Amino acid sequence: MKKILIAIICNFFVTLLYGQLSFTAQNQILIEEAIKDGFFIIRRCYQLQDTVANAPAYYGWNNLPYFGETYSLGVKTPEGYYLTDKAFRPWIYDSRFEDYAGSNRYVPALSTGSYRLPEDTVYHTLPDSGVVIKDISTHRVYLAQDTALFRQKGFSVDYSDGVKKGWLVWVVSDTPLAEQNRQALSFLIYRSELTFEPEKDCYEIRDPVTSQNILGGFYLLPEVTGIGHLVLHLTGILHHEQGKWQVVRAGRSANSNATPPQPVGGSLTPINRR
Repeated sequence: MKKILIAIICNFFVTLLYGQLSFTAQNQILIEEAIKDGFFIIRRCYQLQDTVANAPAYYGWNNLPYFGETYSLGVKTPEGYYLTDKAFRPWIYDSRFEDYAGSNRYVPALSTGSYRLPEDTVYHTLPDSGVVIKDISTHRVYLAQDTALFRQKGFSVDYSDGVKKGWLVWVVSDTPLAEQNRQALSFLIYRSELTFEPEKDCYEIRDPVTSQNILGGFYLLPEVTGIGHLVLHLTGILHHEQGKWQVVRAGRSANSNATPPQPVGGSLTPINRR
């Protein structure tokens, strides 16, 4: 009788635990379905410019049409899309550039930009002309004011202060996209409570527990707007700086148009720009 009672109790807790795991898994699937069209992958390439040459001279690396490249996230909003410094100053995040960082002769110059949607495998040209770039948090996050590219579709943005009981959404891949830039992506989603304060735009967070490559992420705030209606507001962009992850608040910029600051200062391959 005692053995039967123990078996019943064990079965009850296993069933309860399984139900909780199933519920959590279903929640994860619903969130993924709601967010998968809200972001895209940015591939940004740059070249080195020889400032001493009489005529403009640009160089790639080992016969490539670019010296270096980075992959990061763009997050859609009706006003445009948010992007991180990794897409704006890719050389800062490229170890290959370290040998040239102190050079007065060779300086980095942005070349091509492209993007792909999460479930796509084709990269498209990322338009630069006519796009106004606003500095949201110096050298961290920018807002590209482009309402044409995604037809004003995207997350609504929450600018308010106060306690945020939101979700950290990390976008990950099995290996770095520089090794295979068409591979599938997956998500890590955690609940996280942050308190947004006036005049403070960055909040340090814990690294996610994963062995996968982290492409980037964003912070979403759920809001129940009515019976059966749940809206996800974008409240922050995840940015990696000095070995730590931060939530950078999405916000309206009071700054003028941003321009990539040039730093002072394998084998180079000449490139003919036409």
